[in-house]
Amino acid sequence: MLKNLTLALALWFLIDWAYTEKIKPFLISEITPTAPSKSKDSTDTSKTKKIKKKDFRFILKDTVTYGLDISHYQGDLINALNKKEDSLYFVICKATEGISFIDPNFVSNWTILKDKKVVRGAYHFYHCDLDPKQQAQHFASVIMDNHFLDVGQLPPVLDIENSGMDGNCGDLETAQKNVLTFLEEVKRLTERIPMIYTNKSTGNKYLNNKEFTAYPLWVAAYTTELTPSSIPTAWNNEWTIWQQSESYSFQDANFDFDIFNGNRLELRKFIRSTIVKK
Repeated sequence: MLKNLTLALALWFLIDWAYTEKIKPFLISEITPTAPSKSKDSTDTSKTKKIKKKDFRFILKDTVTYGLDISHYQGDLINALNKKEDSLYFVICKATEGISFIDPNFVSNWTILKDKKVVRGAYHFYHCDLDPKQQAQHFASVIMDNHFLDVGQLPPVLDIENSGMDGNCGDLETAQKNVLTFLEEVKRLTERIPMIYTNKSTGNKYLNNKEFTAYPLWVAAYTTELTPSSIPTAWNNEWTIWQQSESYSFQDANFDFDIFNGNRLELRKFIRSTIVKK
């Protein structure tokens, strides 16, 4: 009995020694991740250390987010767009114009995009010679019917272009006051902070008042690189969406190609930031 106990203790000590001195050091050297090798001229002499859980970080792959804007001019081609193949995350649809026009494809486009699980937005083409409050009410009524506008979608957009500002706009002060009236009325009715779509020439001519910078900018600039020379001066180089091209070709039709200034998570944060706080 004593002999068996002695033998068992000796075997236990042997196993413990082998694990402590041989097996454990081997496992540590094989399993512990090592740092990337340094270049020959590197002076970093830090020792390799284990990677702890807190050292891991969630890294977003994209730094910008891609989208399109469409109207009835593209017909029903929106049916064929493939969100994954085209790397598209959002689409902005023309909804209204003036005080009575509704884009004939708006409802169908909106429904199709919902089925495709695409983040959606809607815009109104502004006419300076028509009553701004009536235009805002027309726009808001269309996008709010049947929950076209909800908290998961982009804020409503005011489209300001030279062709909509070449009517009887009055003097500059009156024209700017009317645009602000439209924006304030849309904000009141929809409880969302609207965006402004324009280019540099139109923006510098009609939107040079700092009050307009309270509204995020969607800038049209057909160039390979967006620089301060392409952004309306009042926004001080800040932009939210960039319409980079009017010739995104798909099935023999052209779409406007857009870039959001941030990744998809930041787009979602931006959407939440446009909800009016009560």
